[in-house]
Amino acid sequence: MLPERNRQAEDAYLAHWRSSDETEGLIAAVTAAIEGRRPQLAARLVNLLDEQIEIEPGSALERATRASRMMMLSESSPATFQELESAWILARRTRIRRITRRMRAGKSLRGRTPRKSRR
Repeated sequence: MLPERNRQAEDAYLAHWRSSDETEGLIAAVTAAIEGRRPQLAARLVNLLDEQIEIEPGSALERATRASRMMMLSESSPATFQELESAWILARRTRIRRITRRMRAGKSLRGRTPRKSRR
């Protein structure tokens, strides 16, 4: 899923995601880059999210975005990548919880008959 470890391949990969409207795929690409220990690629991909989704102030996703910008502006340190990784994990967890709640609510309402009172 990830490109080769050279600037030209990464630039082509980023160009693909920049022109794509597939937000879930971009999120999966960020996760793959973080898990693959590709900090610069992960930072560049996180910056593309700004163009596709609204980022709530104070959220874990905003922390991840800030960390990715720091990595892009200066020499990235392991601590900055750790911040990006932890913020990304928290943002994913929050998003997954929200999706799970929405799915459970939909399932509980579909095809369900009201219960009779036990009184």
